[in-house]
Amino acid sequence: MRRTSRIGIALLAATIAACAASSPTLVALPAPSPREGHQNVGPTSGATILLRPISLPGYLDNYPVVVARNGNTLIVSKDVEWAEPFRDAVARALRAALSQRLGASRVLIDGDGRTPDADLSVEFLALDPERGALRLDARWTFSCTTRKSRGRADRTFLEIPLGEASPAGIATATAEALGRLADVLAAQAPCEGPELAS
Repeated sequence: MRRTSRIGIALLAATIAACAASSPTLVALPAPSPREGHQNVGPTSGATILLRPISLPGYLDNYPVVVARNGNTLIVSKDVEWAEPFRDAVARALRAALSQRLGASRVLIDGDGRTPDADLSVEFLALDPERGALRLDARWTFSCTTRKSRGRADRTFLEIPLGEASPAGIATATAEALGRLADVLAAQAPCEGPELAS
């Protein structure tokens, strides 16, 4: 083996080792807290809902945490990343918040074999910090699976003041925004569930 090949291999190994040694800190998106004074609906009352895969802007659908925005310029954390793909984290947190508000048996998991009364689609147009607040802009649609009810669609704008523009602060504000969105969605669910035998 040539001497230059050995040096090249040694440099490559040193570079890989240096990259592995500087692994990023991971931050997890917490589950939203239930609202104070909010009582869950009984698990057997109301329509069942299936949250369809959510849609996020491409710049958010990645691991780096966006900690600020200045117009069209994004500022991302250099050494902190989301612990899971952000799309998965947002869907998990929103599903948990809906379960808290509607009852766990009313929020279905894809593939569990039950047919939902409504499909819920959510497209996030914004879910990132700007000017000291976390902005949530989401279009959502309930599509009823029975002919007895009509669906509903709307758009929700929320701003949550940021305590700090750190990845942990962004995660906390994002969870709060998703909890507030779940409040709106739980109040708007239009579809009728099956009639219960008395």
